[in-house]
Amino acid sequence: MDFRILALSMLLWLFSFSASANNQLDELTEIVYQYPTKALTQITTREKQQVAEKTSDIDKLRLSILKCQNLLQLGENKAAINLAQLGEAKAKRLKLDQARPYFLTCQAEANLNNNNIQNALPLLDSAITLARRYQQPQSLIDSLRLRGQLDTDTDNFSSAIEDLRLAIDIYPDIHTQAQNWIWPPQAYIYAAMGNLLYATHDFPQAMYYTNLALQSSDAKGKVQHVILRNASRIAFDNQEFDYSDQLEKQAKALLPEIGSPLELAYSYAILASISLDKGRIDTAEEYISISINSFQKQNQLVAMMRSTRLLAQIRFAQSQDEAALTLMRSAIEQGESLKQYSDLKEFYRILSDYYVDKGDFTQAYDFLLKRYQASEFANQAMNNTRILQFKARINQQDLQQEHATNTLKDPTILDELNLDWAYSTLFLLAMAILGGTIWYFIDKQNNLAPVTDNDSQLLSPLQQLESVLNSAKQGNYPLALLLFNASQIRQVDLPPLQDELQHKLREHDKLIRYSMDEIVIVLPHTSVTGAQRVVNQLTAAIQPWQGSSRVNIGIAALQQFDTLESLIKRAGINQLGKIKVNENSQAYHSPAK
Repeated sequence: MDFRILALSMLLWLFSFSASANNQLDELTEIVYQYPTKALTQITTREKQQVAEKTSDIDKLRLSILKCQNLLQLGENKAAINLAQLGEAKAKRLKLDQARPYFLTCQAEANLNNNNIQNALPLLDSAITLARRYQQPQSLIDSLRLRGQLDTDTDNFSSAIEDLRLAIDIYPDIHTQAQNWIWPPQAYIYAAMGNLLYATHDFPQAMYYTNLALQSSDAKGKVQHVILRNASRIAFDNQEFDYSDQLEKQAKALLPEIGSPLELAYSYAILASISLDKGRIDTAEEYISISINSFQKQNQLVAMMRSTRLLAQIRFAQSQDEAALTLMRSAIEQGESLKQYSDLKEFYRILSDYYVDKGDFTQAYDFLLKRYQASEFANQAMNNTRILQFKARINQQDLQQEHATNTLKDPTILDELNLDWAYSTLFLLAMAILGGTIWYFIDKQNNLAPVTDNDSQLLSPLQQLESVLNSAKQGNYPLALLLFNASQIRQVDLPPLQDELQHKLREHDKLIRYSMDEIVIVLPHTSVTGAQRVVNQLTAAIQPWQGSSRVNIGIAALQQFDTLESLIKRAGINQLGKIKVNENSQAYHSPAK
């Protein structure tokens, strides 16, 4: 017992040692997103202190990561890219590879802000690979959020929802890693899911996740403003007009929280668009004029193009057709120069509709043809983007396999990775003592336990599932998990139902009673498509036992970072989404409506 107390005391001491060293930087992490101008002042002060004081390499790297994100929040994308490149090179040199995915994510976000998807994609996939390899959920969540947003923008909704669901699912585990670096606000993760559902025109569900974002404890300052302005748009399209006005008013009250002129310009442009849709033409004109002035000074060409289009729509609403047509031609010239085909589709649609209203069907048809051609180019660009993304992921898999092979050939690599977390000689010594103590008890337990060839048969059902998951990860083959809530079925009927379901599964599939009302089924070597086919078969078998209530089975596909718990949580989210969709579907088709 004395050894156990010693081990526990040592472990608590180590955690308190780490917490005290990172406490102030943890506080700075939230401020970076919420109050970026204030954060910049604190970062500058800390940089001066680091010059005067003896600071660890980890603290220096972490401050660089915080500054990189701070530059992004202030709209300084070029400076962020330069800092991220230097930071990643330094992390490599110091053999602190766990810091690298944060710098890669910062570079990727800066490139996305500059509409440079070709550079952003491989950076994002590299960041995700490294985050998984070095077990950095803080970086993984941010990278998944960004990739989910990118896939949303390119209409790759199935991939986007998988990334964002995983990010939401593992967010509670964000502080399980040994060293904190930086993590995005939970509000932004929910907001990204809300934007995805908005893009699919599921406005009620978009509003649901956006409200979750607003209710998050970290929705303060700039974070709160960004979500409020987006929420106002979603609420308006969801026909919650009074709520939309309320959200818009709150967003405007927080405009002083935006310290960067560029970020402020983006906010005014979005508010201008909302005001135009609400018929507040003068307000929309005032806001977009502010935005255009800032975009011109900052040389933001894509933002200028979109603002010109919005100003043209305002001129149309003011019956200033000639001025509006001149602006539209300017926006089209910019769009063609920048090859922004998705925007050009919208520009040509506006002009086609305009000429239809005027009875000029010849010009309306010409712009309709141009819209069709722009759609073709936009689809081609989207396909090229997805091919680029696919190639980047294949390259990352090849690099991962090469890394694993090199690790097996060179055992010194493992030693170097273990040393990456060393803060000092004292820390290593303490870890050695603690490790020796724990090893003593493990060895003692092993000596007491009999070792037989049938150990696998002695595993509990949960341990068997863990073993199947680990085999899938090591073998790099697909695996799907199904989650069924059996609360609508009598407890006495569950055992025969389980037997019936087991007969419909393959020999190597696993079915267990996970809780009183939940059944978990693990399907090795099964994709999401294959899992859906299994769900269809099982639904037919379950329905007679459940009566009139609808059968809802959640599906989750294994990813390298998953644990059994996270996989079940994700299947639960999928199941909940199906329940909500069914409820909404019933509401939309209700005879009362």
